[in-house]
Amino acid sequence: MPKIDAVFGPTNPPPDDGVQRFGSVVGLRPDAEAQYRALHANVWEGVVRRLRKSGIRNYSIFVTELDGKKFLFSYFEYHGHDLDADLAAIREDPETQRWWEETDPCQIRLPSTPSDQQWLPLERLFFSD
Repeated sequence: MPKIDAVFGPTNPPPDDGVQRFGSVVGLRPDAEAQYRALHANVWEGVVRRLRKSGIRNYSIFVTELDGKKFLFSYFEYHGHDLDADLAAIREDPETQRWWEETDPCQIRLPSTPSDQQWLPLERLFFSD
């Protein structure tokens, strides 16, 4: 399928308002859904603290079922000045690494997910504040 470039306009402005918004998707293993829900009912304080320290705000994860398969959709906003450094700090955080050891096995990486990522990034198509 040919790649179609992003189209910006009044209801999809270029991401230059100082806030970067990210959406992503990953599969959810049916046999691990209960565990995943329990983990996210009590996310470890150190994980949340690291996200906030790295400028991550308004982080949400949603679950849905499509064609009999479960999927997780995430959304967060980045309020920082050096996204690469802040994401590296999250990846290097020992408590976050332990968290991912618990959560990653619950997930199913989707086709075309970049090899260095767990979740498939989504392109923003519409924005209204």
